[in-house]
Amino acid sequence: MSIETISTRKQTMDYLEGYVQKKKEEIDRGHTSSGLVKSYLLETVPGITKEPEIEGIFKNFGARLDPIDDTLYKVWNGGSKNQYTGFLEKLIPRHPVYYTMEDIKECDPWIRRFVDSTPNLDRLWISGRIFEQLWEKVIELNSGQRYGRLVFEYENFFEIDIEEVGEDEDVGDIKWEEFEEKTQVVKERRSSRFAMVERIEEMKTYLPRLQEIYSPLFSISQLRFPSTSRGGHDFYYNGKVTNRSDSFSDHRAHLLYVLKIYKGATEDAEQTAWYSMEKTTLQTQRRFTTLHGAPVVMKFSSPLSVDTFEKWITSTFNRKNNKFRLWGNPIRISSEKVHIYGADRHLWQPIFLELTTRHVIAILPKGTCGNTIHRLVTNIQHYIDSAVEVSIGDRKYNEIISTAIKERGIQYESD
Repeated sequence: MSIETISTRKQTMDYLEGYVQKKKEEIDRGHTSSGLVKSYLLETVPGITKEPEIEGIFKNFGARLDPIDDTLYKVWNGGSKNQYTGFLEKLIPRHPVYYTMEDIKECDPWIRRFVDSTPNLDRLWISGRIFEQLWEKVIELNSGQRYGRLVFEYENFFEIDIEEVGEDEDVGDIKWEEFEEKTQVVKERRSSRFAMVERIEEMKTYLPRLQEIYSPLFSISQLRFPSTSRGGHDFYYNGKVTNRSDSFSDHRAHLLYVLKIYKGATEDAEQTAWYSMEKTTLQTQRRFTTLHGAPVVMKFSSPLSVDTFEKWITSTFNRKNNKFRLWGNPIRISSEKVHIYGADRHLWQPIFLELTTRHVIAILPKGTCGNTIHRLVTNIQHYIDSAVEVSIGDRKYNEIISTAIKERGIQYESD
């Protein structure tokens, strides 16, 4: 069966189930002939906003959605591919999911260009703080004898390392020793990336101790949920999930579980953070204006240097496609503080920022997507301070996530 001939949900799930089982057999043999199933988790709009027509978003990008039922589509890539490249499912409101079997060299850049092309979509941004809560669920749902996998990634991207070379330039084939002689080295950029694979009970014991010693271990960029059968599901910080199990239904059940957690945490964060003005009238006929909402505060574990701070501001607000997906004109209060009355490029909703060498304070007016908070925290942990402490008003960010799971009764349910 090919994607072209699929016309029902059952045929779709049977197709993906068969494909996944074949790929797992190839993994066990140490070779895969083509790409694994990858799922890209997307964000549309807050619940108070009318959801955009997903078909129109794809059409504007030169692609096409062919409906299978009310929530499932075949995806036609009308670019150089000019063929079906996967499926889109509205797994839960607010979060469509794109399933594809293409090679990552094809689908990763395509998703990046697609999301960047429209303000109506964003990716899921799973910060290290969210991963910490998901890791607790991995511990809870699995035997301590199973193997877990965590990847940590941190690069102080905004540190100035080499004076004569811009951040996008390449040294090429020049030997480093020769290059070092021809340039003035200011300082090297701090960077860490490594994976930890160990029995879950061992990682549970030693990871907190290691994080106390080495702060980049707070910047988790990838986590594997062990499958209920064989293999697992690799969740990445930018919303991509790779299926390395032998079951697509198990993969889909894990996606649904994480999306429910993410959606609940986002909605709770929005309700806490959104600023709004409400007028009230007492029995005495006196009118008052009440301010609702709380600032999002991100405190750095140590102050940034002035050079690093300046490069961060310049790189973020002088570039259209910056890592933080923000727009605005910095108002410089001093060399260590700027104010931004700007907008989030996802939905073009307003956001007010105070950026300093010691902290970030963000104010989100009602309607600004809570995903903005996750994106800010994720990118700060990856590129500025892996041990940043985050709170919304008097509530800690990770406690909001944990509370959302408990209060909403979110549980893993096999498909």
